[in-house]
Amino acid sequence: MSYESFQIEVIELGSRGVPLTVANVVAHLRTPPARVQQGLDRMAREGLLDLEVDENEGFVVYRVRGLSTSLPLARRRAARPKPIDSITPVTYTRPSLRMTPQKSVTLAVVLGALVPGLGLAYAAPLRVVLPASLLVIVFGKLLAPLLIFAPLFWVFAIGVSALFGGLYAVRYNQEGHRAPLLS
Repeated sequence: MSYESFQIEVIELGSRGVPLTVANVVAHLRTPPARVQQGLDRMAREGLLDLEVDENEGFVVYRVRGLSTSLPLARRRAARPKPIDSITPVTYTRPSLRMTPQKSVTLAVVLGALVPGLGLAYAAPLRVVLPASLLVIVFGKLLAPLLIFAPLFWVFAIGVSALFGGLYAVRYNQEGHRAPLLS
């Protein structure tokens, strides 16, 4: 049975007042339960069916959205598995489309390398940026007169600052805000 045929049959069952549970649809259409479940779920995702979960019995009852039943109220209630008070409506919702800002790891590495210490301000917490910047400035000034150690220090400072810039950008992207590397 094609999906389109399945849709028509399910809507027809709903219009006759048959409670749309997996078991009822399987019994009427003589289709395997797994295929019925997939078809009903797909119809619910597409907005053709609404879901109601019976909290007492623990099964799902589908309702055709937009279908007006011409059955009398007493007969419709008799066809339902439980009174409407015990059924909680459940609807499919799309996942949140709220995007958290992302930091570029490449840009964080480049800024960390170009401006050691201060380049961490792109993604690291300020309580890390200020001490790192002070350390680079102080040791850069202290080692500047020593021609042998100054270039080694700057290579080390650039490498460490670039590495931590990238690590803090990755951590920012994981948390959605400035966060310490170790929590």
